[in-house]
Amino acid sequence: MCGILGQMSNSHIDENKFKKTLSLIDHRGPDDHGVYFDENIAFGHTRLSILDLSNHGHQPMISEDENYILIYNGEVYNFEEIKEELENKGYEFYSHSDTEVILKGFIEYQEQIVDKLNGMFAFAIYNKLNGDVFLARDRSGIKPLYYFKDNDNFAFSSEIKTLKSFSSKINLDAKILFLLLGSVPEPMTIYEEVFIFPAGQYAYYSKGVLKLTKYDEYKYEPKIVKPYQEIVKDVSDLLHKSIKRHLISDAPIGTFLSGGLDSSAITAIAAQYKDNLQTLSLVFEEKDLSEEYYQDLVVDRYKTNHTKYLIDEKLFLETIDEFINSFDQPTIDGLNTFFVSKAARESGLKTVLSGVGGDEIFYGYSSFKNAKKLNFLTKIPYALIKILQQSHKYKKLELLQLENDLAMYLPTRGVFTPTEIARLLDIDRRYVYKTIVKLWETYNTSHIASLDDKVSSFELNMYMKNQLLRDTDVFGMASSLEIRVPFLDKELVDYVLRIKSEEKYDANINKIILADATRSLLPNEVIDRPKMGFTLPFEYWFRKNIDKFQIDSIVKEKFLNKQLHWSRVWALLVLNKFGVEE
Repeated sequence: MCGILGQMSNSHIDENKFKKTLSLIDHRGPDDHGVYFDENIAFGHTRLSILDLSNHGHQPMISEDENYILIYNGEVYNFEEIKEELENKGYEFYSHSDTEVILKGFIEYQEQIVDKLNGMFAFAIYNKLNGDVFLARDRSGIKPLYYFKDNDNFAFSSEIKTLKSFSSKINLDAKILFLLLGSVPEPMTIYEEVFIFPAGQYAYYSKGVLKLTKYDEYKYEPKIVKPYQEIVKDVSDLLHKSIKRHLISDAPIGTFLSGGLDSSAITAIAAQYKDNLQTLSLVFEEKDLSEEYYQDLVVDRYKTNHTKYLIDEKLFLETIDEFINSFDQPTIDGLNTFFVSKAARESGLKTVLSGVGGDEIFYGYSSFKNAKKLNFLTKIPYALIKILQQSHKYKKLELLQLENDLAMYLPTRGVFTPTEIARLLDIDRRYVYKTIVKLWETYNTSHIASLDDKVSSFELNMYMKNQLLRDTDVFGMASSLEIRVPFLDKELVDYVLRIKSEEKYDANINKIILADATRSLLPNEVIDRPKMGFTLPFEYWFRKNIDKFQIDSIVKEKFLNKQLHWSRVWALLVLNKFGVEE
């Protein structure tokens, strides 16, 4: 797990300046650094050693003939299988790293190597023979890759902060969509000319032209036709395979244990394959929000090497500035990940398994149930809906007037309404709606038949990718911690998304297929408990200390009178960092 930085230029690249820029992402890879320069190209790498801790895994990695140079961030869990395939073709290997497998796999297969990779990755390969650079990013967008391009320079990086010297002008559309969604959606960033390299795509940069190609995306068809118990057995087998793969590490590895079904399932299965498994939980004094009881049930059953990390109001106030300063894109989430990552690193872990992705593929969010109600409401004349909108509780129904599938999703996930966004940014409401139409063009679900699958596509491609996974990377790497997400294993996701929607629902148990697949491994209390988000008593502390934050007096008054949800106040506070005054 690492940080990468690359630049191609029509003019001379200052080596000292490039190395200084690379140092901005030292936290992503404190174990090793490397740079490569050739005429008007520079590659830089910072390494967090997880597989093959020796110098054989050093990057930039150069092929034996010195014609190919690779910088890579990620983990490929099936690299041993690809390695064996390449060895049968006559390739020799000098390391035990997945890095060398990607490099030699590209030499053999060129762009088709991406179809073979099961894992999380963002990498670039320079071909000295023709001067081209090849770039690729995993399907789910687990690992980040940002880029800038103009007539003179093409630069890419694991973090936006290294590209700000090329472009630092704030993007109005990004502000609009942040206030709508709570995150900035791909491919845009908060900066006008810096973009996110799209997930599930590869590209060749040649002679000043970047040509992108989509190689993979989530597929919901054809549906699996099997008895329910066979499906549960298949899911159980795939979960075991995924988690076993994700435990491959030459550095200390453990699991986050929130007490919910997802993290408990991962911990229970991981304990089958790793003795004295390390587990980590956040605990706090506000017992009404505590999940400690459920965490302890799993710890007691598997006798894990468990660490409890107490988060209290004092720690929150002491570290909130550090948290805000650690991200270079606005987000309304991530505080949980920030704290638990710090705790994991302090406990000696370099790698942890997280439950991100479970709700998206097993349909655990309220958005799935709400979509059916919202779909019904779209059939009602909008004049009647406008009457409902007068209530604070239903004002997000304004989004029902969207003439696409987002109307069944955004009233649940949305933060501010278009009318509110227009007022907050002092812009025409019609422009806000035009921006949402462009969002639809990027995340169009017209090709998906089932309403549940449409919502799943939004949750995977919009919410998870743009918020959960980005926060996971940013706040994990801020503590030099690699976070792995076994629910997003390629084989597992490809299977679960093709399960019929009706198989995924139960009137009493959330994520019934996952529950049944792990029922023999977990206490009934964990399986049968109501869903509770992995959260902190953040609102309590925020409300109590509101005067310590710079917030508009009217907004503050509404918040204190409980007329405004804390996430909306927090969104405005975060956006202030990027040059926005309420």
